[in-house]
Amino acid sequence: MYSVLFSWGVIDVKLICEQAKVFHYGSISLIVEPCRSAHLKAMEVAREAGCLLSYDPNLRLPLWPSPEEARQQILSIWEKADLIKVSDVELEFLTGSDKIDDESALSLWHPNLKLLLVTLGEHGSRYYTKVRKKHPTQSSYTKKV
Repeated sequence: MYSVLFSWGVIDVKLICEQAKVFHYGSISLIVEPCRSAHLKAMEVAREAGCLLSYDPNLRLPLWPSPEEARQQILSIWEKADLIKVSDVELEFLTGSDKIDDESALSLWHPNLKLLLVTLGEHGSRYYTKVRKKHPTQSSYTKKV
């Protein structure tokens, strides 16, 4: 069960520091305190321990006070992630574009990113790496509204 009342005191720092190789997180824990501070501190500990930081925003707009707050908080930790997975819906939300294409996806690229994965529902997925910025599994598309 997920709780936004999750706090730093319940995080197993030893587990992160001694055993974790990848630290995976979403954005829901950024909605309110004390969970937000615990999330940010855990990311910091994981980074210092040498973990890869893996981020799936897992956008759930009804949980946020506003879309603007969701976008701001989601992007506030964007550049800390080594691996990011977004859906086509999240891509539209974060970029403000209705185009689900390489240009839109690459607008979310940051210099320290190792992998950006964009899932496209029934249309497959695309992934982007530092070496090659385009790896389609199926063709891009524009959502019809």
